[in-house]
Amino acid sequence: MVCRVSATTSKYQSLIRLPNTLLLPSFPKSERLCGRKQIERLFAKGRGFVCYPYSVRWLESSQPLNSQFPIQVLVTVSRHRFHKAVDRNRVKRITRECYRLHKERLQDSLSEVGSKPLLLSLSYIDNQLPDFHAISHKFDTLIERLKKEVADAKAGKDN
Repeated sequence: MVCRVSATTSKYQSLIRLPNTLLLPSFPKSERLCGRKQIERLFAKGRGFVCYPYSVRWLESSQPLNSQFPIQVLVTVSRHRFHKAVDRNRVKRITRECYRLHKERLQDSLSEVGSKPLLLSLSYIDNQLPDFHAISHKFDTLIERLKKEVADAKAGKDN
């Protein structure tokens, strides 16, 4: 697993004694999908599928994203399913952590297919609070399904 230490954590390297070459997987703000126009475009024009317990929407972006992060991710949890903000935040935290741990594999899978930069939405649709290990295993399935969907979309465009 490749790990990355960002430039912003360099002032803390002396406290935790990490060498500059050590790379920790991260999920910085620039990798999160925050722009309202991009989110509206994702939900208006994007394709989707359900990989329980997630509803996934994705769209290949015509605009270049940050070259360091070819995928921008939005994580949502419905207020109707989880009334307490504490529970919604826990689900989002678990989802972000699973994405962070699996993102290198996802990026490798999508680069095999020759994907453009991707906008991705992960909406949690289950009514139960998730278990981290179960969600981590579901992410393997989600990555394979997303790879297949992107490949099918590219094959449809080429024909």
